[in-house]
Order: sequence, then structure tokens, then C-alpha cells
Amino acid sequence: MTSNVTTRAEKFVVRFPCGMRAEVSEAARFSHRSMNAEIIARLQHSLSNWPEAMPQGAPAVPAGNEEAYLLERFRRLSPAKQQALLALLD
Repeated sequence: MTSNVTTRAEKFVVRFPCGMRAEVSEAARFSHRSMNAEIIARLQHSLSNWPEAMPQGAPAVPAGNEEAYLLERFRRLSPAKQQALLALLD
């Protein structure tokens, strides 16, 4: 049975910095997704975790507050995610 619903998608061409295409390909393979699905998943994650209230034209993190912003974000992580992040940095 075929569906009458048509999925619409917008097309956008992206130019990757040298080597990034291979990184995306590897990440997609690891996640068992197509490269397109990997890019969409990561963009959705990034946009859903972006600070909500920013004055128009203002940077997401005001200059000089980077450390406080990162510390606040770190404290909101679950203990397991905090440990995983610390292990990556070690």
C-alpha cells in the first residue's frame, strides 16, 4: 500500500572543511545512519540545546563569560554524563 503523503524537504549544499566529510561519514557509520541523517540529527541536537533568549545579534556566550557558561552547562548534566565528559578530557 502506498501513502498519499508527500514528504517535503529543503535542499541545501554544504561545503565541508577538508577532512570533515570523512569524519561525518565515520560518525554516521557508527550511528548506523546515512550521512544526511547524521547531519540532521546533530543539527537538531545543537539547535535544541542553543540558549533560548539572546538579544538580536548578541553572541550565545558573552565575551568573558565562557567559563561560567560552560560550568553552568556542566552542572546541568547528569552525573554519568559529567563523568563521561571528564574521562574524555583526561
